[in-house]
Amino acid sequence: MLLPILIIGTILGGILTLVACGFTLTFGVGRIFNFAHGTFFAISAYTAYALFPYLGYSSLLVGIVASAFFGLAMHYLIKPIRRNEIMVILLTLSLALLVEQIILMTFGVDAISIVPVIKGSVKVFGVEVTYVKILSFAITIASIIALDRLIKKTRLGREISAVSQDVESAMIVGIDVERIFMFTLLISSILAGIGGVLYAQIYSLTPNSALEILLLAFAIVVVGGLGSVKGSVVSAFIISYIKTAVSVLLGTRWSELAVLIVIIAILIVRPQGLFGVEE
Repeated sequence: MLLPILIIGTILGGILTLVACGFTLTFGVGRIFNFAHGTFFAISAYTAYALFPYLGYSSLLVGIVASAFFGLAMHYLIKPIRRNEIMVILLTLSLALLVEQIILMTFGVDAISIVPVIKGSVKVFGVEVTYVKILSFAITIASIIALDRLIKKTRLGREISAVSQDVESAMIVGIDVERIFMFTLLISSILAGIGGVLYAQIYSLTPNSALEILLLAFAIVVVGGLGSVKGSVVSAFIISYIKTAVSVLLGTRWSELAVLIVIIAILIVRPQGLFGVEE
């Protein structure tokens, strides 16, 4: 069973990496716990699903754009209360619950999925893997590389890094901090949006999926180290492999318990996470 676990876990890990990197980027730069982060994921997937009969596969791009617009709107809602962490948590959590209820009233409780952009499958080391899963993983890797290049090779990326290290110093040298906050949340929503439309072609979603993805993303960034993109990438795959292995061997209902046990164990041994820095 090792090969199926590795293959399925790798594909799921790639999607979770997109979501978790956005979450940790938002926290690392803006020190914001965005409890509506899973909502980006759900808005993208459900928008694409709703428009698919009219736009075909173009609806996937529209879904990502819808997620990006929601990210921008959230920036302007958070802006007046950014310094009040409790208010930010309450606002983002309220937005997440509001969107979940809208999705529930519009689409009902039944699970939804999107017709894969490509059909068919191929055997990888004797394990049958659909083409859409391979495409999904390729898009995930390309997105992570693009994020890495953006952070390391562009002026915007250098400004993002500067703000994440010291907001006051960044302001002194003339960096528009609010602009950086906006772009960070925009990038975060796009990454989660891409994850949403990829996930919906492989698995099914329900209105509760936004909360489930948020909890997984939160677990990943805590294990990897708050604010560490590298930690998010590594821990996303660790948690994905554990979740997949337990699901295959014991059943899906045990996978969440296994993830929680691993989180608790890692935080007891290393409270700052795998790649976090002690305060």
